[in-house]
Amino acid sequence: MRHILSVSVIFALLIVPLGAAFPASADLATKSYSTEALEKEHLARYHMNLAGYLIDIGKYFEALESYKTAAETTANDDTKIQALLSKATLLTSFLDAPDEALKVYQQISKGGTASAEMAQYREGLLYFDLKRYKEADATLRGYLRKYPSGRFRFQAEAVAGEVAKILKTGPAPVVPISPILKQAPRVRIRVCNSRGNAQISGTSVCVQGLGCQKQFSLGMSNGKLTVNGAPISGAFVTFTGKDPLTIACGGKNKRLRGDLQARIHKGNLLVINVLDIEEYLYSVVPSENPASWPLEALKAQAVAARTYAYYQLLHRKDWAYDLVDYAGDQAYEGMAKEHKNTARAVDETRGMVLTYDGKPILAMFSANSGGYTADSKAVFDLKKPYLIARSDPASLHGSMASWTRKYPRVKVVAALSKRGINATGLESIQSVEKGPSGRIIKIRLVRKDGSTMVLRNRPTLRRALDLPEILFDVHKQDDIFVFEGHGWGHGVGYSQWGSAHMGKTKNFQEILAFYYDQARIDKLW
Repeated sequence: MRHILSVSVIFALLIVPLGAAFPASADLATKSYSTEALEKEHLARYHMNLAGYLIDIGKYFEALESYKTAAETTANDDTKIQALLSKATLLTSFLDAPDEALKVYQQISKGGTASAEMAQYREGLLYFDLKRYKEADATLRGYLRKYPSGRFRFQAEAVAGEVAKILKTGPAPVVPISPILKQAPRVRIRVCNSRGNAQISGTSVCVQGLGCQKQFSLGMSNGKLTVNGAPISGAFVTFTGKDPLTIACGGKNKRLRGDLQARIHKGNLLVINVLDIEEYLYSVVPSENPASWPLEALKAQAVAARTYAYYQLLHRKDWAYDLVDYAGDQAYEGMAKEHKNTARAVDETRGMVLTYDGKPILAMFSANSGGYTADSKAVFDLKKPYLIARSDPASLHGSMASWTRKYPRVKVVAALSKRGINATGLESIQSVEKGPSGRIIKIRLVRKDGSTMVLRNRPTLRRALDLPEILFDVHKQDDIFVFEGHGWGHGVGYSQWGSAHMGKTKNFQEILAFYYDQARIDKLW
């Protein structure tokens, strides 16, 4: 049976426009706010905007953390609700956590705000998308009873009618979540996102309708793409070549496998590198790890990187690109970084992907766990059974296993101020909440006047001071704050330096089983 409402339509209905996430400035002006409340509101807005950027570059857990920070910080009920709605959309669309999204919608639905109506409607749509038709029927009909003249009455009636048909005739056959593919998928890597110009060159660069030459110049004019100064009528243009192509954009040059596709996207010149996922990994693995590391460690990185890329590909089908070309997703420095050792690691693990419950996992990794991997629930407030906290002594042999940072009080105050946090008169920084790995999840800022502020550590203090990790202790010596810590990154999942040490004695399957608990390795192509 073919359903009237497709999954893509459902998700389109679920999306919250970022611009709608905050109350307008005029709304703020009509209400009476204390100076502290205004400071909190600006901080919340900052994190809402930051979350949008983080989603754009694939950092979904970090975006989730920013939405949570916004909801916890703001004193404005509207901002809190919109942060929660955005969080629910993120959980559903990018983090494979629909049950957590349902909890958010149910939380909002219990309130008396106008957003309660939207939340109940979205809850019904999400049940429909999850093929939980009885719950969808109950929720949508409950919505229609509670809001007979509601904003989404007609949409709810349409979906409820479709649900009634399915309950009567039965659902369509279930499609396998991770089917075996006949060949490796192609990925789309964003290699240029600029308001300036770019050049694509090679021994022979070809464009359909424009012929072949050694170089083409790209730009924008009146919102349209130009090639060699002439506007292009189509939505995009594709550059091909028998030999690898080189793109120059934003002061960087990269020699790349595959094709390059240019278009105007959100007012920017966007260039996408389209290539086989295995060829993509030829550059990613040595960009992420030294090629001199043990082969088994390189194989483990290849599987983790392949899994991460495939996860993004599956979750960005409606986007213009699947991944960005830097550490926002994974480092991708082009052919100049390729090496025979890492190419071997990619080839010998071809098609191998980490899965859990039949789906590719979000294979998080960082440089060094600091001796103890982090629990995703504790750090990012989302439980993933394959991302747990455990002792990781192998990482203590790697770079940044231990570190010390010292900052004068005035520098700490200034850095926090740039993030919208008023820490004037800062007297001490205290740990309020720690995760099972010892990471400081929340901190308390104590001022000389006795006033305090409790904040999530990672998106505030750690980001403000650019600290390597949140696995640290902090104390004050005279007027200097001293941070003594371990690790580099978020600590969730795979530790690159830990793998490098383990790779001397263990195979890549053992390494991955240690860092991704309960995940299995499937060969998908």
